[in-house]
Amino acid sequence: MKKSFPLFLIVTFSALLAGCASDSGWAPSPDEPRAFISTLGSDTMAVEVYVRSGDVIEGTLVERSPQTRMTEYRVELNETGHFRSLSWSTMTPSTNPGGASPTAGSITIDGDSATVVREGGQNPGMSKVAAPGNVVLSLGRTGASMFVFEQVATQRLGGADEILIMGTNGSAARANAVQTISTDSISMDYFGNQRVGWVDDQGQLIGISGALTTNKMNSKRVEPFLVGSIADRWAALDLAGQGIGTPSPAATAVAQVDGANIEIQYSQPAKRGRDIWGGLVPNGTVWRTGANAATHLTTSQDLMFGEDTLPAGMYTLWSLWEDGAYSIILNEQTNQWGTAYDGSMDLFRVSATAVALSSVVERFTLSVEDTDSGGDLVLSWDMTQYRVPFTVQ
Repeated sequence: MKKSFPLFLIVTFSALLAGCASDSGWAPSPDEPRAFISTLGSDTMAVEVYVRSGDVIEGTLVERSPQTRMTEYRVELNETGHFRSLSWSTMTPSTNPGGASPTAGSITIDGDSATVVREGGQNPGMSKVAAPGNVVLSLGRTGASMFVFEQVATQRLGGADEILIMGTNGSAARANAVQTISTDSISMDYFGNQRVGWVDDQGQLIGISGALTTNKMNSKRVEPFLVGSIADRWAALDLAGQGIGTPSPAATAVAQVDGANIEIQYSQPAKRGRDIWGGLVPNGTVWRTGANAATHLTTSQDLMFGEDTLPAGMYTLWSLWEDGAYSIILNEQTNQWGTAYDGSMDLFRVSATAVALSSVVERFTLSVEDTDSGGDLVLSWDMTQYRVPFTVQ
């Protein structure tokens, strides 16, 4: 595939301090590169720079998780400001020679259909799908790129009733539940929750907040810096085993207590400098007790939590932090995503005892420990540990 991409400015971490318009007095110009930093707590997860010139948008997106990859893209718009085409090329920087192989592709709209070409990766080939003329083309990862959100904001604030998004996998366009919040802000649906973004009086995207979603990443526009390639640096850290990796890796806790085999399957979000209890774990709202898929507890024998019996079998484990008090919830529904909580299938709730820790536990950790009277289900994160006793029947 023939591609022609410009060499882009890449922003530095110091831009977080120096580049925000509201912090420094800098006012972004439509004529300069649009530079963004996306953070998850104290960790920088992605940077993106793109330039709008007439009916063309060209940019570079560098994502850090699970391994560093750099995507260069080119968008062409038609005379009505809607997408005509999108081409992209994704590669692993040369400082990590063992990284993923490169991929590339294009989407070209002709009338009411789109031709999607995919090169490399797990699903190469070509497909043709229906594509309404106002469809927004994306890089395929939900909300990954700032130019997509900016285009959605432009169309929605310009009066569009429905926003259709098409990714790179060849699937048909799908409506996104975009909402207008005010004259300068909108929200896009992110797996049932809303990512909120705002623009300035010239229609330029200024920032996005993921605070209302399960992905708490925030993005903001910063002043571009001529400082070289962050992508190479991040990829070198990957090679050295010091990269970000998976944000919330899967984990399994296994124990045998008084003859009962107990297993807990869950995912481990990290603190990343954030407030946890009453912050990342919301006050008064049922939490999935981890990340990603629902946390599952399996026991080979009946367990007693106080006066409540948990029969042998598999269950999901939820929890509730409310004004400093913490309780766990055992639920009969299984094999669902961690946001699909059905309270009507609760078995019971059990209060936990808080224990202050002397040092920070960076990643949320579940374990099962033997005690003199049976066992404890133990949940540790930040500076607090919660313990729930049980006995084996």
